[in-house]
Amino acid sequence: MNQQVKQKWVDALKSGDYQQTRATLKDQSGFCCLGVLCDLYSKETGEDWVQDGKYYYPPTAVCEWAGFVNTYNPKVEYGEERLSLADLNDNGKSFKEIAAIIQEQL
Repeated sequence: MNQQVKQKWVDALKSGDYQQTRATLKDQSGFCCLGVLCDLYSKETGEDWVQDGKYYYPPTAVCEWAGFVNTYNPKVEYGEERLSLADLNDNGKSFKEIAAIIQEQL
């Protein structure tokens, strides 16, 4: 992962500026952790991102900008399992908890 993007993402998740939602990148309630990454992409590049048919995953342009390798939804170690960031988000982990995992593992 691009380390500069990672730090911006971690900082944004910890900031309290984003409301958390589940099961989609963005809705009227807020963003999931991957949706926050999409919003950062838009702010930095000036390009809008559009949710395509995969509502749970960032568009390819966002993944390339972030430096994800062969994934739209990175998996991390959580306890004795490997879970995706979307799974952590949708199963109730807070943005601050997810930020700590991203900081440590990506």
